[in-house]
Amino acid sequence: MISFNGFFIAAIGSLLLYILSVVILGRRKQTRTIDQQKIPLSELAGIWAESKRTGQIHIKDIAPLWRKSTITEEERSAYLFKYSRTHQWFQKNILDQPWFNQAEAHTEICYQLLRMLEEEDPCPSVVNPSNDVEASWNTNTYNMLGKTSLLDHSLHVAEQTVALLIDIKAHHVIPDAMVAALGHDIGKLPTNRTHLYSLGEHPLAAGRVLAEIKLFGEISRKEEISKAIKHHHMRPEGLIGKTLKKADQKARQQELEEAVNLQKQGGEPGEVPAHKSGSLPAPENSLARQADTDIYGGDEKSRSKNNNSSRAINQINISSWFEPKAFLDELKPYVNRLEGRRFMAFSMPGGHVYFQPKVIEKVTRKLAEKAGAMDIATMADKDKSMQNVLFSVVEQFRSGHDMIARDLINDQYFGGYFTIKMQSGKTMKGYFTPFKAEAFGSIAELENNKKGILKNFISVDVYQS
Repeated sequence: MISFNGFFIAAIGSLLLYILSVVILGRRKQTRTIDQQKIPLSELAGIWAESKRTGQIHIKDIAPLWRKSTITEEERSAYLFKYSRTHQWFQKNILDQPWFNQAEAHTEICYQLLRMLEEEDPCPSVVNPSNDVEASWNTNTYNMLGKTSLLDHSLHVAEQTVALLIDIKAHHVIPDAMVAALGHDIGKLPTNRTHLYSLGEHPLAAGRVLAEIKLFGEISRKEEISKAIKHHHMRPEGLIGKTLKKADQKARQQELEEAVNLQKQGGEPGEVPAHKSGSLPAPENSLARQADTDIYGGDEKSRSKNNNSSRAINQINISSWFEPKAFLDELKPYVNRLEGRRFMAFSMPGGHVYFQPKVIEKVTRKLAEKAGAMDIATMADKDKSMQNVLFSVVEQFRSGHDMIARDLINDQYFGGYFTIKMQSGKTMKGYFTPFKAEAFGSIAELENNKKGILKNFISVDVYQS
């Protein structure tokens, strides 16, 4: 909230600054940047009048005043589409919506993204590089979602994005979020499949395409949009990022339901199914659970919560020697490092890095000794108290920094049992602490460093006793 008096003073100040800038710069440089700062007095008067009635001004009401994105006639396209359905969608969801009235640059960017998607349609909405997060999906999930084109998937995500923002009355964010939604997978198009795509980094490839759109470089929230796209399969930040990830998941669930129902009815992709229940039909319950795990990363109901002991583990104070960044820096060299056939930690394309507790203990002792916490550094190898120390370390990363895959292990423990499936069909069981891979850099880079036996790991699942 902004008080009326504070806003009025700020508005007057902004107008004076604008007049001064026009006087100084107007004669030598008539640019779009200056033009974007023009705020009609009628708009200020309307907000002022409303504030007198309510005594308050919401940030969403004044946000459009500084997000003006006026463009020149030369920059505006004729809005011609290849498909009538795309044209109708654009008209209904962008041109006819009031939140785009003061977002001409966003409208143009959305149009350009839609034209890219149209030109290379049909293009599947799933990717095939082995290092990509989508390649880790169950074969059934991957094949079913592959029936949805990239154009349709992008439209679905955009629709879900708008619905989510309307629900929380964040209409002012829609133009920026729409750009993120329509552009989040643009790196999957055949002409955009650069080295980044081959590494399994389609979100980074998408960001590069957006950066090449001239108008995108001129909108105020381009950095937040780019970050949202980059992290839409990981741990997003900010309203745009979190909304995009949720919208992408909801769109995928919708697409999977339609694919399953069409398969049952003998229909073709693109047809509208008669059944829409909000969840997969009962006969496919086992497939639905797997698909839910693939799309959402699992949840507390669908994943077994494992522990290594019935003994209670307590958190202790480790603040005298624990520092998150230093700890992660010490852990990273162990990822995908082989000594013969032995390994202490390994990554998976799905976005997790699995550490044996022994390596966490090793780093713990090293940093504790460096800080002079000799009671921990010199603890006996089989001292039960070390479990409290390890739990405290993991809890710091879990609750304080959101770097632990909480959907894979019980919050009361520092690890869990997992089954590793290999290409040969063989499996191995182990106790690991799963970290989110972004804590250690690019998942594609981590995967490229794999050697020997680690390259044969095709899946990791929570051990079912």
